[in-house]
Amino acid sequence: MLLLLLLACGSVSNEIFAEDAAFLDAFPDEERQTVGFESDLSTESARASIGETADLVVLSVGATRGVNEFIFTLLGAVETLRGLPPAERTDDSRRWGPFEADCEVDATALMSRDAGVYDWSISGRQSDETYVFLYGTHYAGSSVRAGDGQFVFDRGQWASWWGNDDDGLLTVDYDNREGVDLVVVLDEVEPALTYALRRTADEGDFQYRYVGDIEDDGSSEDATVTVRNRWEPGTGGRSDAFVTGGGFEERQWRWSQCWDARGGLTWEGESL
Repeated sequence: MLLLLLLACGSVSNEIFAEDAAFLDAFPDEERQTVGFESDLSTESARASIGETADLVVLSVGATRGVNEFIFTLLGAVETLRGLPPAERTDDSRRWGPFEADCEVDATALMSRDAGVYDWSISGRQSDETYVFLYGTHYAGSSVRAGDGQFVFDRGQWASWWGNDDDGLLTVDYDNREGVDLVVVLDEVEPALTYALRRTADEGDFQYRYVGDIEDDGSSEDATVTVRNRWEPGTGGRSDAFVTGGGFEERQWRWSQCWDARGGLTWEGESL
């Protein structure tokens, strides 16, 4: 009898842990929601290069690093709760916390599910005021982890706890059903930025666009800069930049570069 009871308890516990893991898989994480463009560049010396690393590769690596670091920071609260057991469970919901986040903010995470759709939010409490600063929806695919969804970070609310003036929303759309497909939008911020990455085992396509003032272009008006990088991992690729507005007004300036497996410049041309 005692053995049967112990075995029964063990199976119930395992089921609870498995369900907890499924809920956690619906949260975004650093591995799936950030991918560095530079991870596909070889560290080996190029066999044929007409110069140093292509300028557009340098710019694009910088863009991925900046956005990725921002996402790493905002997912810090999610990574913290992964080490905590849920404080409350129902058949289709979980609550974690309150737990201590940065800035002496007490955070609470809530998630509910319905037919493979997981809605979640993380709220912070400071000085007797509670606000939601991170929220999203995840749609399960062939497994919970292999799904797609969106999450939104309220920069303004988080900044108020830090005592600075940042504002606007960061929206991340992702699709982990096949390879990596990621779109990041910095909305209502300066400069406005959109970042899109599609990555499979055979090819990559990374694009970003921002609006801002370009120094020394003869104008104080904002210009729109769009950069697209396409490549085959371990082989090389091509980057194309397009600039309109600002000192270029209605004209379009196009700057293109080809590069080898390590990002070394092999060809370039521009429309001026």
